[in-house]
Amino acid sequence: MTETQMRITKNGQAIESLDAWLERAGPKSRDQWVSGRSAMETARAWLEGGPAGLPPEVHAILESSQHFGPPSHWRAEPEVKLRFDDFRGETRNSDLVVWASDRWGPYVMGVEAKADESFSQTVAEALNAALERAIANPNSRGVPRIEQLVCSLLPPSVAGVPDIASLRYQLLTACAGVLAEAARSDCSRAVMLVHEFITPKTSDVRHAANARDLERFVSRLSRGADDSIPVGQLQGPYIVPGMPLFENPPALFIGKVQRNLREGLGSRV
Repeated sequence: MTETQMRITKNGQAIESLDAWLERAGPKSRDQWVSGRSAMETARAWLEGGPAGLPPEVHAILESSQHFGPPSHWRAEPEVKLRFDDFRGETRNSDLVVWASDRWGPYVMGVEAKADESFSQTVAEALNAALERAIANPNSRGVPRIEQLVCSLLPPSVAGVPDIASLRYQLLTACAGVLAEAARSDCSRAVMLVHEFITPKTSDVRHAANARDLERFVSRLSRGADDSIPVGQLQGPYIVPGMPLFENPPALFIGKVQRNLREGLGSRV
């Protein structure tokens, strides 16, 4: 089997069709595997490919960045568990992880696929749930996990930036997961990429809410230097505090691309 055919794999097996993706890396509930929702549309976009085998919108965002370029080669795996700390329990689950190299060397990209699903609970909600678990079980380590995570990723606050409590916890774990994988892979760059699908089944109100949540996170991460995430543009590099999670954290980049699948539109940005 050629390198091109083996670009997307799961547990060493090539994924070359929607059926294979569903069988080897599909969602827990088959109800989520429908046209117009993120699971199937992610599979379709990455299997269809484009320039260099990447979805055109992903190829474009890399090509337009001064810190990246078209990959000389890449491989990807859907539904990857990325451990970023030593606490027991659930690991970070990335929708798709891409290991790639360009003229500057290797890097890792974690893809967060969204139709109009939210970025889940806020840090405040995650902390409250962790405190409740600690009351019920003194051995629970959810509170120190959250403390370690925010201290490793976020700089001290400055006037005008969002408070930590209001940030979406999933964005922190997504960045921590790809940073940890980049460090394990001896890469100096890590990308957290949101791949958004606008479909007849998605809500513009929810898309807008997700955009605001991503902008708030980047504003806090950059101490107010960046207060927006233009579609199709990588932001960064961001050098996170690192400790106690990462001794020498890779440079972090954050971006967002869109694929518009509504009838009569069909644009990709």
